Amino acid sequence: MSEKSKISYPLFESFKDKLKPKRSQAQMALSQVNIFGRLSWQEIKIVESAVHIRTFAPNEAIFRQGDPGSGMYIIIEGRVGIFLDIPLQGPKKLSELGEGDFFGEIALLDESPRTASATALESCTIIGFYRPDLMDILKIKPAIGGKIILSLSEVLATRLRFTNSELVKVSHQLEEMIETQDHE
Repeated sequence: MSEKSKISYPLFESFKDKLKPKRSQAQMALSQVNIFGRLSWQEIKIVESAVHIRTFAPNEAIFRQGDPGSGMYIIIEGRVGIFLDIPLQGPKKLSELGEGDFFGEIALLDESPRTASATALESCTIIGFYRPDLMDILKIKPAIGGKIILSLSEVLATRLRFTNSELVKVSHQLEEMIETQDHE
């Protein structure tokens, strides 16, 4: 059916629009991150009230390797590079992240120094969700905080399994290289 042949019901359309919940950009971004995936829209609104939205200019550091970990970040718009500072070699790009990606989530559980740097590759709008924000939610709304912690644990467990799998592959490759060298 073409757009012109559709029947319009203006009274119904205006009423239908009022029934649609208005979702902010931050709410939409939070709902796409699996750490907040167990939360209802009402719970996401509570988290939204705790987050911080900031823009970063191209090449601006979001955090640097060695900085104390303070929280996680979710990219609403733009691209972020994750870099490892290697002594005598300089920074090496580990990954490039875009809209909907998140990083730095370990800092919600542990305030250890950052193991890499994050830099805006272009103008970025980013949500910051920090450890004190999570602790406040845990005190005020423990059920919401518990859902976040459980989902965060699942994300970290998945990443640890992947890292372990990659380490096993690299270990096998090294063993094969040593065996090849021994046979030469």
